[in-house]
Amino acid sequence: MSTLAGGGFFVASMGPPLTNRALILRTRAYGESDRIVSFLSEDYGKLTGIAKGARNSRRRFVNCLNPFTLVRVHFRQRRAATMVFMDSCDLLSLPGPLSDPLKFAYASYLVELVDLLTVEGQPVAELFDLLGSALEGLRQGPATAGFLRSFELRLLGDVGFAPRLGNCNACQRELVAGEEAFFDRQDGALACVRCGASRDGLLPVSAAALATLSQLVELSPEEARQLRLAAPVRAETATLVGHWLALHLPRPLKSVGLIAAFAG
Repeated sequence: MSTLAGGGFFVASMGPPLTNRALILRTRAYGESDRIVSFLSEDYGKLTGIAKGARNSRRRFVNCLNPFTLVRVHFRQRRAATMVFMDSCDLLSLPGPLSDPLKFAYASYLVELVDLLTVEGQPVAELFDLLGSALEGLRQGPATAGFLRSFELRLLGDVGFAPRLGNCNACQRELVAGEEAFFDRQDGALACVRCGASRDGLLPVSAAALATLSQLVELSPEEARQLRLAAPVRAETATLVGHWLALHLPRPLKSVGLIAAFAG
């Protein structure tokens, strides 16, 4: 048994070596030479690991621990411990154009959403591909309203918080295409015209916004990038999805301020 620098972490009762593709979410310094790294692995979900000596490493972690980087991580899980021990990483793809300030801000937004809406060590099969393809999409083109709303809706669905778009939450009647609806900001539920008109405090939802949301759920972020949304629909769908996200986020998103700073 050996104590890692900084105390409190022990290399003990290690499991067998594991290898998996991963996307780096965030990293912070620990002690004089180590780093604490949060990454989304392909098969094991979101994990946090300690990269021993990473700040001084010239081989094991070189260029691998920056946010948005695609790597192959070699690690070991420790019994009765939540943090894994990272042996090394192989670089698979650099962030590339995401170093552009605005692209960096939007990439930070995507990563922060995934980080806050996922639980440590609980794999979600579709999530690695969703985040990876969205980050690649940002490298190739702009973060349009369609691109962002599609990512947000698919993420909510993947982690089990998919909004119900097809039926009234009160009477269960199918929401008819071409009709407006109402939105309850308290629980994120939609109501049909008949049920919503009799209640106070609900937010009207246009038929165009409802149809757009239903379409975005079926499209990948890259496909949704091609949609041209009218300004009122862009604003309305952003408000609705923002409310859905806020219901499940433990805190406000820091990256929103970053986007505002660079987009202004």
